[in-house]
Amino acid sequence: MLVCNVSLRPARSAITADIAEITAAVDATATGQVVFATLVDDPANVGEIVDAYLGEIMLEAASAADSFDSGLGYAAAIVETTTAGDTQDGAVTTAPLTATWDPLDKSLATLSSGNLTATGTGAGYARATSVQSSGKYYWETTVSTWSSGNTGPYYGVASNAIPATGIAGLSKDGNIWVGFSPVFIGAARGSGDIIGIAIDITANLIWFRVAPSGNWNGSGTANPATGAGGLSISSLSGTLKPSIALSTVGDAATVNFGAAAFSGAVPSGFTAGWPA
Repeated sequence: MLVCNVSLRPARSAITADIAEITAAVDATATGQVVFATLVDDPANVGEIVDAYLGEIMLEAASAADSFDSGLGYAAAIVETTTAGDTQDGAVTTAPLTATWDPLDKSLATLSSGNLTATGTGAGYARATSVQSSGKYYWETTVSTWSSGNTGPYYGVASNAIPATGIAGLSKDGNIWVGFSPVFIGAARGSGDIIGIAIDITANLIWFRVAPSGNWNGSGTANPATGAGGLSISSLSGTLKPSIALSTVGDAATVNFGAAAFSGAVPSGFTAGWPA
């Protein structure tokens, strides 16, 4: 009997292993950065090398074959070109800067109407907010209440000293007082009168009238525009400011230093009003 021993080879099995590439000297060591953009390769050029940086915009070089077809939108105002046919609708003017009665330079008087009206609470005074040492000026004072005394308030100018070292003013009895020397210019004055005052500080002269057209200083020949018939105020020392001297409770007047139209014409060569 023939006995045969047969050896069977084991079945083939799968080998689980990692295949690792051997690093060779030909591997490039200078690698580029990751670029978050779509790169389009030029098939005609195998020598292209991309070397970009993260976040940088890559611009293609312009060539003669490149063409651009895009529009630009502008959000801007369209300015019309000025032509000879354009006309202005009007002129812009600013209100004049004029003085008022000074809340810090008064006594026994209350101020109202934008510090233009002074009302006496006794024998007091009020003076303007600014002084002048030269020049020619015209302003008006409307007397709303003139006390019943013979003399009453004075309306005119005073020196800037405190107390005033001199005053030139028109009183109710129709006299202009410069110091203690009165000059009569006409009938006694009353409530509602508008007193026009012109002063040439440089020449030390002053004129009064009942506006709008009364005679200056009570004379038909006096004229501030020519310097004729002015009363000397050389005795008033230092700089000057408009002033009123109130006699009693209730005396009241409103001054116009040029912020409104005047009742009478401003003499030629004089500033209309008293600057602030």
